[in-house]
Amino acid sequence: YCLLMLIMLLSCMKYKYSGIYDFSKTSKKLTKRPIVDIELCNGVESIKGVALIDSGADKSLFNLEYAKAVKINLTHARREDFVGISGGKIPCYVVEIEIKIKNIDKKYKIEAGFIESETVNILLGQVGFFDQNRIRFEKDHDTFEIIPVKK
Repeated sequence: YCLLMLIMLLSCMKYKYSGIYDFSKTSKKLTKRPIVDIELCNGVESIKGVALIDSGADKSLFNLEYAKAVKINLTHARREDFVGISGGKIPCYVVEIEIKIKNIDKKYKIEAGFIESETVNILLGQVGFFDQNRIRFEKDHDTFEIIPVKK
């Protein structure tokens, strides 16, 4: 039991919230968000990016430019329409991908959608990401944890 607990503690990673200024508002208020560095892989090529851990997102979403950068073929991808916060429908191309999160020794296979959007970079959502990890948000301590779990 003690060895199992030690392995779990070593495999979790604590991160600091990232501060982002909103220059669209006159207050230029600093907003802190749970953001991690990730790598998107297609088996041959990879690209690094930053992802928002989004407990409100059903699926993980990537900007379409990431699929183009690592040559992910979306020709046979399942097409779904996502409803955004504004209520409009956004076409999305869903495929299985592989990602790696900085400082965690695990590659994740997740189902993710690729969308053409000026406002979405990378969102890590419930399906595929949250169900493979225990996420602990500690906003009062300015930190969050990602703890991989076995399924």
